Amino acid sequence: MSPVQIAGAPRRGKAPQWTPESVITEIQHFVEAHGEVPRLADFNPGQAKITGQVWRIERYRAGCPVCGSAYPSANAARRCFDGSLERAIRAAGFEPAKRGPRRRTEVDLSERATQRLEHDARVAVDAALARAAEAETRAERLATQLERARLRAEAAPKVKTKIVRERVADAGALARVQRGREAAEARAVALKAELAEARMDAAEARRTAAKLASRLERAEATISDARAAKRGLGAELAEAQAAIAGALERAEAAEARIAGALQSTVRVERVVEASPEQEIVDEALSRARVAEDAARRAESRADRAEREYAEVAVAATGAPRKLTAAEIDALRAEGPAGPALLADALKALGTARRTDNRMKLEEALAQVASAAVTWRDRL
Repeated sequence: MSPVQIAGAPRRGKAPQWTPESVITEIQHFVEAHGEVPRLADFNPGQAKITGQVWRIERYRAGCPVCGSAYPSANAARRCFDGSLERAIRAAGFEPAKRGPRRRTEVDLSERATQRLEHDARVAVDAALARAAEAETRAERLATQLERARLRAEAAPKVKTKIVRERVADAGALARVQRGREAAEARAVALKAELAEARMDAAEARRTAAKLASRLERAEATISDARAAKRGLGAELAEAQAAIAGALERAEAAEARIAGALQSTVRVERVVEASPEQEIVDEALSRARVAEDAARRAESRADRAEREYAEVAVAATGAPRKLTAAEIDALRAEGPAGPALLADALKALGTARRTDNRMKLEEALAQVASAAVTWRDRL
């Protein structure tokens, strides 16, 4: 277990040596105190800062309110469970949360919000690099102090004297030097561990920032192309509609002329061939259908690109994305429905009630409501 610490106080002293049992205990305390399973950002302030979840940093630095101790870092928890935080959570008796950050605010897709995220990512990377450089400097300084302590210990006088008081003083000085050397070695080991952890945080921050920047660029490019294609097809559709209107006007004029000719002529021969106006109308209608199909395809590509952009924004900010009415109708139309699905949802609700877990009970109630609404819509 980690040393006792007052909740909300800054961390001081030597970092605790974490074991699998102590990590499991802190995860259970975290769930008891906050009502949710810890995520990577809860034990990694750098990741929390990149994704804009500053409140997770404050909660991590405040420590455990149950026992008053410090939470383990993400790397410390991983080292105890073969490099996997999810294994640590399962060992504590919980199911890991779904991947992706989670925030308490709505998603802001404005250019100012995107620039703020990029700025926060750069600040987090710079802070991690600064911590790594500081740790390296401290490790070098301690190594120099350690070497000096060794030299002093080797140069300590070892002359045998007949005065008992002097011999005792030399032994005490040697013991103090020995203790100082051991303390310096312990500090050097601790600083090397901190240096390795800072380098891992910096590398992870660089990878996350690069991935988010790439996905944002691809989504913006796709949306721009789709909108340009949509504008071009809209112009073609307008031209086709104008051509249809002109053809219809010419067809009405031709019908009027034919009606006048029928009234003034005693004998009219029947013409089987199609009129030129009808051919123009058919061609205009065909072009209009082609333009409408292309416009629908462009709108579909634009909607898909906007959804991808929204998903990228969700990955960057962490806020859940609300489904549109069309997406909800599509899911209801394509998914299963009926009494069997409702019965399964009711069974899951009974199981959740027996576990006395609030999160599972809310999920089971949502499944029952969804199954009932889907069945009602299919009737």
